[in-house]
Amino acid sequence: MRTERRAAILAVAARHFLEQGFSGTTMSSIAADVGGSKGTLWQYFRSKEVLFEAFVDAATERLHCDALARLSELGDPLAVLRSFVLEVVDVLRSDECLRVQREVGAQAIRLPKVAAMLHYRLVGGLEAPLSAFFAAHMASGALCGDDPAEAAWLALALCLGFDHRRLLWRDEKLTGPEAAACADRVMSILERLYGCRTDALVV
Repeated sequence: MRTERRAAILAVAARHFLEQGFSGTTMSSIAADVGGSKGTLWQYFRSKEVLFEAFVDAATERLHCDALARLSELGDPLAVLRSFVLEVVDVLRSDECLRVQREVGAQAIRLPKVAAMLHYRLVGGLEAPLSAFFAAHMASGALCGDDPAEAAWLALALCLGFDHRRLLWRDEKLTGPEAAACADRVMSILERLYGCRTDALVV
C-alpha cells in the first residue's frame, strides 16, 4: 500500500514538475491533486527538493537500457553503432527528456546532486560500455583509431548536440530533423573518423 501511494505521489509530482517547472510547483498543489494533506505528503518526501530528486530518478532510471542492449548486437560495427546512436538520439530528443533536462539545468546550482544524477543517466553511464565497444573493434581492425575513450566521448557529445534549439527553447511546437536524420548526421562524422576504408590501396 505504501509503495502504491508513493508511486501515485510521484506520478502527480511528475506532471506538476513537467508542466509548471520546479519553481512553479508547490507541495500544497501536489497534495491537493493526490488527495491528502501536506503532512501526509511529507511522510513520503520531506521536502520539494527530495521529491524532485525522486522524480528525476524515476524518470531517467532506464533511460538508455535499449541503447546499451544495441552494443551487444552482432554484425558490422558501424551498423551496430548507428543503431545505438539512433536509440540515444531518439530518447534525448523526446519532449519529456528535454523538459527534465531544462528543469534540472535551471536548478543545477541549487541541487547539484540531482544535476550529477542526470548527467550520469544521460551520458555518464554510457561512456564506459561505448568505450569498450570502440576498444574491441579498434583492436580487431574493424574500426580505425587508437583512443576508444575519446571516440566514445565524441559520439555522445554529437548525440547531445543533435538539435540544441529544442533543448534551449521552450516552444514545444519547435520541430527539427527526425531522429533517423539526426542519427545519420552523427554517423556521417563518426564514419569519416573511425570507419576503415576497405578500398584503400596497399603499398
